[in-house]
Amino acid sequence: MESYSFHLMPYPAIETDEAWPFAGDTYDPDVGAACYETYYDQLVYCEELGFDGVGVNEHHYSPYGMQVAPNISAAHVAARTETIDVALMGNVVPVRENPIRLAEEIAMLDNVTGGRITSGFVRGIPTEYFAYDVEFSESRSRWAEAWDLIEKAWTADEPFDFEGEHFHYENVYIWPRPVQDPYPPRWMPAESEESLRFAAEREVPIGQVFYSTDEIREIFEKYRSIAESEFDRTPGDGQFTINRTIYVADSMEQARADADEHLRYYYETLLAGIHKGGTALMAGDDRYHPEKLDEYAARMHPAGELAMNYDFDEFQEMGEIIVGTPEYVAAEIERQYEDVGGFGRLGGLFQFGTLPDEEVRRSLELYADEVMPAVRRIGDGM
Repeated sequence: MESYSFHLMPYPAIETDEAWPFAGDTYDPDVGAACYETYYDQLVYCEELGFDGVGVNEHHYSPYGMQVAPNISAAHVAARTETIDVALMGNVVPVRENPIRLAEEIAMLDNVTGGRITSGFVRGIPTEYFAYDVEFSESRSRWAEAWDLIEKAWTADEPFDFEGEHFHYENVYIWPRPVQDPYPPRWMPAESEESLRFAAEREVPIGQVFYSTDEIREIFEKYRSIAESEFDRTPGDGQFTINRTIYVADSMEQARADADEHLRYYYETLLAGIHKGGTALMAGDDRYHPEKLDEYAARMHPAGELAMNYDFDEFQEMGEIIVGTPEYVAAEIERQYEDVGGFGRLGGLFQFGTLPDEEVRRSLELYADEVMPAVRRIGDGM
């Protein structure tokens, strides 16, 4: 199994309990600039430690994740590394007005990294659509159309015209093309039957986060069933990724003491905040109103409801967080592998909330030295 270090790049100084876009707080550029420097250093350090890859993503108007342009993050990390894979997990394709520009940027990244890019496309959560004034009802159709357009731009042998529902181009013929043939490995999150069928048809690996192992097993089994019954393919471990929040320390007691406060900020303030704000806007409210929490909760994505009810013991039991000694973390990863029926990549969120840099680095070091060797032996490889 491969080990990736995934990074949200959160803003660690939110003081109010308001929801997205956290307008009650003020961005401090000194804090933000220092965070970027620290976070990029952490990702670069993962190459020295021997991680297989690092992952970056995209969010808007949000202290939950300050990576508004994951391709910029990828370029920055790529320029400071030589061998580690850089996974875009991923670009929010439906809110982009120009998928061709996105195809060009990813192709360029694949060239400058010598073929170290994994290209993940995500539909994104509702706040991304409100931020960019894109109709959320068009999410799936824009997603599918942009996806096919980008792949065609990467591979077309001659200039082509494109007339879709959302995008219209003439004489598309991009330079450069990706180094990897025919294009970088793809990736997407998927949970609905429609998304699972989309991925299975295109042989796209899928990933999951914010669900228990029982729930993830059901999703992965549905993907396998669709791939086998409708497309005559049997997905291996390499078709599946699980993302988990991970902290490693010398004792179980120390791990919990170090992590709990920062986990609470991550879940209750940041993650719950973006989902509460997005749900309020979908309900027709310009701002989040705490007194309407029950009304919002009925519409909220499971990730938001989960985060609002953060409890260390419950999260540890369900497998959403993996916090403990190297022995515990390795055993828990193997348990989850068996419980869900296999996966080939673990995406670890090693920096979360307000966790200080020195503790992030110590956790990364313990994982690399004492957990990763055991993890590499799990499963059938990629």
